[in-house]
Amino acid sequence: MLKISIVSPSVRSELLPIVKKCLDRQTLKAFEWLIVGPVKEANIEEPQKKEGDYYGLNKAWNKAFRQAKGSLIVSIVDGLWFDPHTLERLWEHYQTDPKSCVSCIGHQYDQIINGKPEHMVWRDPRARSDLGSFYEVPHTEMELCVASFPRQAVIDVGGVDEEFDKYAAMSEKEMMARMYAAGYKTYIDQSIEYRAIQHPRLSTEWDKRYEAGIPYYQKCLMDIERGVRKSLDLFKK
Repeated sequence: MLKISIVSPSVRSELLPIVKKCLDRQTLKAFEWLIVGPVKEANIEEPQKKEGDYYGLNKAWNKAFRQAKGSLIVSIVDGLWFDPHTLERLWEHYQTDPKSCVSCIGHQYDQIINGKPEHMVWRDPRARSDLGSFYEVPHTEMELCVASFPRQAVIDVGGVDEEFDKYAAMSEKEMMARMYAAGYKTYIDQSIEYRAIQHPRLSTEWDKRYEAGIPYYQKCLMDIERGVRKSLDLFKK
């Protein structure tokens, strides 16, 4: 039985081999790996941008979500190292609570030694030591570097908002806000480690596009709180 669909949008082919090696070592083997983008490893074609788009990340996510066959979706971005028990432990969280969405903690490193990123140069600001290793968090704490959420949750809220392709970031947090409003819970598990290889932004426009998207993001959150923004139609297309 296929349990997990791993979703990895990528435009950096050179950062995918480390992910593949980690997936090859996973103790849970019942998964598929959906790669979207212009990379040679992709098994889903990169979606076309629309006029005014900064990138196609959210269209890529939705395209992969529509093809996912696993009951649990795990987002894993390129350039990451993670433990062999990562998928098994995320699956255990889902089995314990089928409405749980779990984000992991990871720091950035600038060297690779024996196949593993070493020498930390950036610490995840979400890391803390006062709540134990597994605890509930607001949707704003969710990052999709390594994170799991039920496929049913994606269906219930209609996927990620492709309007955010005009901007940079924030779309995953907005989707998680809709999931939270639909009765799903968001957690962090600090005991599931991932390590990110430090790499530059894809474009110098990133910060400008991020700032431009803040008003739209804030409007979305207000509409979710008012109960008028529950599910999008994007997943049904």
